[in-house]
Amino acid sequence: MSSINVPKAYVIHKIEAKPYDQVIAFVIKMRKEVFPMLSSEQLPQDLDQFEQHYVLRKNAAFFAATAEDGSVLGTIGICPYDGRLKQIEGRYDLSTTAEVVKCYTDSTCRRSGIGTALFEAAASFSRAAGYETLYLHTHAFLPGAIPFWTAKGFKDRLAEDDPVWQTLHMDMTL
Repeated sequence: MSSINVPKAYVIHKIEAKPYDQVIAFVIKMRKEVFPMLSSEQLPQDLDQFEQHYVLRKNAAFFAATAEDGSVLGTIGICPYDGRLKQIEGRYDLSTTAEVVKCYTDSTCRRSGIGTALFEAAASFSRAAGYETLYLHTHAFLPGAIPFWTAKGFKDRLAEDDPVWQTLHMDMTL
């Protein structure tokens, strides 16, 4: 039986000031780990323009769990859902729906409560920002993702018939 290497103390921070490098580096590392099929040569727009996307907007936020030594253990982002996905076009009121993005927990400390603490911070922010619905998509090949989101109250809305991505669209009412 393997033990979980979880720091005894961690803090959830809303990222509001520079430097963002450590948080972005963590997200890039996690993306490479869980999505090895994605190109790592081009930074996603939200990470490339992190401050404009998450910090300067009143209806968006990015949270990180950090250990006592400052290392990042997990992240989660909230941003307005912009209707970008054709598969679910027209399903959501774009003025009251937030998208949950970049929810990652370091593999050495999964199942330790960090993901739940991050989600609770993101949900609290979303309620205060006036969102009524949280939307996310995840993938069946990500270990524990679907049970995690289901336990948080998310409902399955559309399972795409794609053998590679196995995308599942989910949402919940706040």
